[in-house]
Amino acid sequence: MADLSQYKSFSESHIGETLKRPLLVSAVNESLARNGKPYVKLTLKDGLSETTAAMFDTTAGALEEMGIVNNCICDVELSVGEYQGAKNFKIVSVSVCRDNNIRISDFVRMPPVPIDTMYNDMCDKIKSCADDCGGKYKPLSDLAIELMEHYKEKYMTSSAAVSMHHNIRGGLLYHSYRMMKAADALCGVYSILDRELMICGTALHDIGKLWEYRTSEVGDADFTSAGIMFGHIYLGASLIKKFTDGKNYNMEKVQMLIHMILSHHGTREWGAVVCPSTPEAFALHYIDNIDAKIYMCEDHFEQMESGTITDKKPFGLDNRLYKSKLFD
Repeated sequence: MADLSQYKSFSESHIGETLKRPLLVSAVNESLARNGKPYVKLTLKDGLSETTAAMFDTTAGALEEMGIVNNCICDVELSVGEYQGAKNFKIVSVSVCRDNNIRISDFVRMPPVPIDTMYNDMCDKIKSCADDCGGKYKPLSDLAIELMEHYKEKYMTSSAAVSMHHNIRGGLLYHSYRMMKAADALCGVYSILDRELMICGTALHDIGKLWEYRTSEVGDADFTSAGIMFGHIYLGASLIKKFTDGKNYNMEKVQMLIHMILSHHGTREWGAVVCPSTPEAFALHYIDNIDAKIYMCEDHFEQMESGTITDKKPFGLDNRLYKSKLFD
């Protein structure tokens, strides 16, 4: 693995300076400017985050002739400007990288917590909440462990979204991991919540995304045909039913888990099949929303200077975003 720490990241760059470093080009998109001339937008990854930068007076075809295509490592010179309260990057020059020691894997953005650590911690937490209802039934935690183990590779590597939040390799695991930690804490505050349902619900609420999205080796996700036709909520609920039918689970708890999956988007307007009608379903929805919103803040803050505010509401948020001077 190449050492890229010698280079400034997008978040470390400052407005008004020039950034020169190797970057991964994960997407090349051609557009027309207002004057009718073509220009290209490149999606660039530095290993910690990604950004989109424009290159004017060129075409995708011209770049392709230079060997610059999707998932190509390039030496890039960027000018760092400002637009709508955030950093704005423009490409000064780009060429295929000359350092053969640098690999695509060096630019894959990963969660800040190691994948194995998150997965093992989640399994330990799930096992710790096992409830066999006095020996009458298989614990719901057995179901969660069975599903996570059965689909382990995809569960550990899948993105949680095409855009919006946790749209990185391992994003689904990271999202579920943070939600589980939040759910565990809430159970210590609100005694009405069933801990096994909350822990298993956070682990499995988005498991349908393993079939809704196709995640590339660099973490970019795209919809599958199953994702387009059914969506992750239906896919996840159907999976629970498939793995519990005819088994000795407490069917009341299974139905409550399925309800949590069907309602975790909160309202039909936001894609829920039904609205929450149990304390666990309400809690799951709000934990899901909190983690998504905080991730969006973290993601935008990487491109914002301390003490600045965005000129408009970032997509997915309900207000303009302010990054406090306390981050200095």
